[in-house]
Amino acid sequence: MIGDVPRPYLFVKHSEGWNVDRCTRWMDAAGLPVEFCYPTSGQRFPDPEDYAGVVVFGGRWFVGDAPAETWIVEEQRFIEACLEAGTPYFGICLGAQMLAHVLGARVCCHPEGLREVGFHEVLPSADAPEFMRAPLHVMQWHREGFELPDGATQLATAPGGSDTAFPNQAFGLNDQVVGVQFHPEVNPDVLKIWHQRNRERNPEDLTDAERSLQASDAVRFDAEITAWLDHFLSGWTARAIQAT
Repeated sequence: MIGDVPRPYLFVKHSEGWNVDRCTRWMDAAGLPVEFCYPTSGQRFPDPEDYAGVVVFGGRWFVGDAPAETWIVEEQRFIEACLEAGTPYFGICLGAQMLAHVLGARVCCHPEGLREVGFHEVLPSADAPEFMRAPLHVMQWHREGFELPDGATQLATAPGGSDTAFPNQAFGLNDQVVGVQFHPEVNPDVLKIWHQRNRERNPEDLTDAERSLQASDAVRFDAEITAWLDHFLSGWTARAIQAT
């Protein structure tokens, strides 16, 4: 809080034109100001100390695409600056993978080339039952996964635990620094945009039947994902406000 004016939150997105996601709508409904940063469009990262919290979203790139993609290196430095400043941080998919990488954990594709695309079940971790009080069916779209950084707590896992392709579905360095592998921001409106972009860029990546099933699941699981994200963001932003 600066005087009577609340600090805004910063949303770092790796493409433009889809600000109809659950996170943006939640912030709008809560009356919390948000600014956007698009590093892949050439925008520079601001000082994280100017923000109540930072959310870094996913994207089609990999952590290993650095240094060819110079913005990835800059983004990793920005995440380090967030941690040094004590700015609350929420990383989604690529945002979580970059956080894990910055914290020294291994981030890589599955050795057998497996990926997760579509709605999958995610389970609460025994180490953090309050983070996710019940299993959640939520959108996934990734080839890379992360190991747990030193000192981090696993917050969510996949059915089968360590025997699954991507057992680490969420982790927390503390209650203000959290990364999730899955996409709770993806609602039916966002998925429609993503499917259209995927169809134009990689038409063979998904079949029409897969897109149809995902669209149906987005509606089917909308209420439970919305309820979980409301629970998480309510707590995360409350702690962020207390921190400032």
